[in-house]
Amino acid sequence: MRDWIQLDELHVVSDLHLGGKSGFQIFASAAELAWVADSVAQSKRAGPVALLINGDFIDFLAEEPSAYFDPDGVLAKIDRVVADPAFAPVFAALRRLVSAPNRLLAINLGNHDLELALPWARAHLVECICGADLAARARLLLVNDGTGFRCQVGRATVVCVHGNEVDSWNVADYEQLRRIGRDGVFGLAIEPWTPNAGTQMVIDVMNRIKRDYPFVDLLKPETEGVLPILAALNPGLHRNLLDLAGVAGRKAFDMARMKAGFLDASQPVDAPAVAPQPVYRASRPLGMVGTRNADAALMDQVETAWRSGVTPISLVRGTQSQQLNFWSATWDFVTAKPRHEVLREALSGLDKDRSFEFGTVDDTFRELDEQLAADIDIVIAGHTHLERSIARQRGRGHYFNSGTWARLMRIAPATRQDEAKFKQLFQLLSGGTMAALDAEPGLVERRNTVVSVWTDPAGATQAELRHVQGGAVPAATAFVPVAGSRFTKS
Repeated sequence: MRDWIQLDELHVVSDLHLGGKSGFQIFASAAELAWVADSVAQSKRAGPVALLINGDFIDFLAEEPSAYFDPDGVLAKIDRVVADPAFAPVFAALRRLVSAPNRLLAINLGNHDLELALPWARAHLVECICGADLAARARLLLVNDGTGFRCQVGRATVVCVHGNEVDSWNVADYEQLRRIGRDGVFGLAIEPWTPNAGTQMVIDVMNRIKRDYPFVDLLKPETEGVLPILAALNPGLHRNLLDLAGVAGRKAFDMARMKAGFLDASQPVDAPAVAPQPVYRASRPLGMVGTRNADAALMDQVETAWRSGVTPISLVRGTQSQQLNFWSATWDFVTAKPRHEVLREALSGLDKDRSFEFGTVDDTFRELDEQLAADIDIVIAGHTHLERSIARQRGRGHYFNSGTWARLMRIAPATRQDEAKFKQLFQLLSGGTMAALDAEPGLVERRNTVVSVWTDPAGATQAELRHVQGGAVPAATAFVPVAGSRFTKS
């Protein structure tokens, strides 16, 4: 018989992404998150109450010096994040939380904070949050091996994972992390880290781009939204965007390893050198490989336009199914139609996008629902930055995604359909700072999502999505339930 932590309440947040220098930080809700931690610490529940940070707590990929994985510099990066004025209130509140009797802080590993799997990084983080207080240290649980966090809340069994475990772009090799940690403790040479495709994309491509275009970290969905806009804003980015073809090779390799079970093997599997996918001259869109076809004449015209400084939006299409009016868009570029208007038409597919609706089924839900036992009552993930509340297809349980505490941005259909409004947005994105994006009414959202699970007076377990709505003073901050997201386990 397995013994799991018994809780009266569990509050789950994820994808905080504490990191990066001022002006490029995507987290901007320190007061609200500190309020959540204090609410847990001050709960009137007599039994145990926990706050779980379900992955991507500290964003090491946003820190300088930029690195895929930084076992030598991780302590200095933790110190910088903890001391940053934008994040310091969060750590102060976490210290108050672990000082409270019968309260628990749990931190699960994500894909942007893999260094927290290293023993010296964990020890340093514990020191930063708990100091020398042994009782506080006992109230801090670090989950660093990909197994997730499991507990019992009333009558419901709850399992929390970050979500990258089922994402071939961002899967982590926990066995290699264990070996690196062991070798570091033993004083041995540490083997080179092999980054996944998602990490490669962030470090090699996106970090360079977001220096000029900070919106790339905020806009959803990425493939249908971010990449076409980047290509239209700056034709000179074509080389950066074509780098994604090579990154996709690493993704394919990791996907094969996942399906074969090699990511958990005791012996390392060396990644082959991955050459970029073939690209038709400079103007062939990603995903379009092979020989010239009947459209070669048009492609020649497109290449001529590209050499004149105009890049077709569709350079960055990831798959055939994601191509949005490629041929009409390229023809518009050749005929010198304004870039913002070409982009507005090419993004027409976004009008039907349902990514922000919490009932939308996505790949993370499908994979976790399939992989977790049917008798798990509540499954909670993060990673996608998009909150979810969906009935499980296996068993009678429920799936939640805790979204993100980072900024989010989307292009509303009304904006895309209005030429004047879209032109104004296009101009803002072309050189907009994070502050300028924040100042634009209705553009940037801070949903600050929490998944709360608790027992009611009748003994049933309740769970729902909530938003943390900030106020002018801490007393005005509150949990706001998301209508229709409630699940009950009687």
